[in-house]
Amino acid sequence: MTHDKFFMETHIRKKKTPTDPSRWVEDRGETIYGRYKINVEEYTQSLPPNEQGERPPVSDEEAQKIWLDVVGGLKKGIAYGLPERSFRYYRAGLQGIRTFAQGEIIYRLTLSSMEKKIAKLTAEVEQTKAREQKRDEQFDTLQVQLEKRDQQFNLLQGQLTNLLASGAFSILRSRWPSPNANTSRRDPSNHVNEEASSSEDEHDTIQNTH
Repeated sequence: MTHDKFFMETHIRKKKTPTDPSRWVEDRGETIYGRYKINVEEYTQSLPPNEQGERPPVSDEEAQKIWLDVVGGLKKGIAYGLPERSFRYYRAGLQGIRTFAQGEIIYRLTLSSMEKKIAKLTAEVEQTKAREQKRDEQFDTLQVQLEKRDQQFNLLQGQLTNLLASGAFSILRSRWPSPNANTSRRDPSNHVNEEASSSEDEHDTIQNTH
C-alpha cells in the first residue's frame, strides 16, 4: 500500500454503510491530500515518455519527497501523514544518496587534485627537458670551438715543422752578429788593452831568454 492510500485509510472516517459519503477526520488532511495529488500529476507530466509514449510511474522515493514538500517538511523529526516506518526507509534512502553524493564529491576533489599534480609534474618534466636541451647545445658549441682550436694548433705546428726542416732558423742564426764582435766595436779600449797585454808578454819572454 502506498503512503497516500495509507493516509486516506487513516484520515477518512469509516462508513457505517457503503452508501455513506467519505468524510475526512480533519479538513487539513483533505487539503494536503488534494495538493499532493496535484503535485504528483504535475511531476508525472514533466517526465519524458518512454518508447511506448507512456510516462513512467512516480517512484516511492520521489512520491515521499513530494509529500514532504506539501506538508512543509519535518516537524520534530516527524512528517505529517507519513508512516514512521516509511519515513525511516525514506530517510535511509536520503542518507544513502547523501553518502553517495559525498563520495562523488570526494572523488571529484581527489581527481582534481591528481590532475593538478599531473599538470605540475608535466610542467617540471618539460622544464627539465628544456634545460637539458640548452645544456646539450652549449656543450656542442664548446666542442666545435675546441675542434677549431685543435685545427689551428695542428696548422701552426705543421708550419713550424716545415720551417725547421727547411733550415730557415740556421740561415737567420748565421746572419746574427757575434756578441763579442759587437762589444769590440762598441768599446775601443778593449783593443788597446789587448795590445798592451801582448807587449808585456813579449817583454817577459826576452827577460827570460837573457
